Amino acid sequence: MSKINIQETSAKTILVKSKLPKVDYVINPYTGCLHTCHYCYANYMKRFVRHTEPWGKFVDAKINAPQVLRQQMKHIQPGRIMMSSVTDPYNQVEKKYKLTRQILEVLLPYQWPMHILTKSDLITRDIDLLKQFKNLRVGFSFFTYKGEDVKNFEACTPPPQRRIAALQKLDKHDIRTYAFLAPILPHITDLEPLFKALASTGIGFVYCDKFNHKTGQREQVIINIIKDKYPDLWLKFWKDYQNKQYWHKTAQNIKKLAKMYNIPATIFFGFKT
Repeated sequence: MSKINIQETSAKTILVKSKLPKVDYVINPYTGCLHTCHYCYANYMKRFVRHTEPWGKFVDAKINAPQVLRQQMKHIQPGRIMMSSVTDPYNQVEKKYKLTRQILEVLLPYQWPMHILTKSDLITRDIDLLKQFKNLRVGFSFFTYKGEDVKNFEACTPPPQRRIAALQKLDKHDIRTYAFLAPILPHITDLEPLFKALASTGIGFVYCDKFNHKTGQREQVIINIIKDKYPDLWLKFWKDYQNKQYWHKTAQNIKKLAKMYNIPATIFFGFKT
């Protein structure tokens, strides 16, 4: 088992211009993440750091991030902020360093449009700050609602049930929320239990996307896990992963579930509700 390496680093900038659609800036308080999601698209970041540990086994905490951001905010044009794009701002080390919380404190007076994407219910710690933002939306990522699948693909994340509870808690404080259902894995991701659970949370909408190895996600790693943990499924998975007709049917199923549970859905693999 690889040892976890947590280091403290300094950043020259923290508010970075974004190429993502409808996002002007991204903030990543950490480099790396300890969630150990085997499908993670952000694993490409490893090429830019000096770590020898596998992705998911190291985190660099940018301990000067709040101070750097405070200076940047004095000289930069307003825009829409995403936190975060290549880390989880509420990954496990945030409990110690509180960099995300300190960044929120810096951003609060500016009231720029912002959304936060996480898998961690640690975000509820900061409800006192979050509810003061006038143009904020908090998103939670899911790829399954089944505990066994979480264990196999993202073993160090909070269980989906805790994420659902966090969404419910945020909703009680009138904090707008959404869900990101990705990556959808053929014959593994069961969408209906997710939609049913999300219907109790007050989310405004869901985004849905399939597994896409071209964005850095590790195709062979996923195939190896499926061969090992789901030996009867891996051939079906591989066949339908490449099958446009399968994804068309999946999109139609999402449309049906979105209507059934009254949750607007945007589908990123070619079809929209």
